[in-house]
Amino acid sequence: MPAGSWPRLALATLVLAAAPAIAYQPAVNFQLQCMGCHHADGAGEDGRVPSVRGTLVPFSSFPEGRDFVMRVPGVAQAPLADADVAALLNWMARNLSDVPLPADFADYTASEVAAARHRPLPAVRTLRQQLLARIGR
Repeated sequence: MPAGSWPRLALATLVLAAAPAIAYQPAVNFQLQCMGCHHADGAGEDGRVPSVRGTLVPFSSFPEGRDFVMRVPGVAQAPLADADVAALLNWMARNLSDVPLPADFADYTASEVAAARHRPLPAVRTLRQQLLARIGR
């Protein structure tokens, strides 16, 4: 290898390691990024991982709920591009929810995800409890 190649190779390796995961279809991204904890049907695990089946669509219907969905640690820290996160959330709402999608459902967008997901979410459990109360659960 020519002299001076190692620093460039190291830099290229760092850039690739920090890049978002390869883009897949939303169902595959769910399998790779979410299913390990939320299970194949989105039901989660009692006392450990919340179900998305009865909450994702209702939370998505008002600003504070949408903000929460995009900032929960699993979403905020997913190694996916913002557009892939938006597509994944939209897929989950359409495929894993026990709550029918309302006619006026607003799809998540890449720009919306980008604006929200990089802000840390303090007191996740407390905020989730407040949102659950708001939707009557």
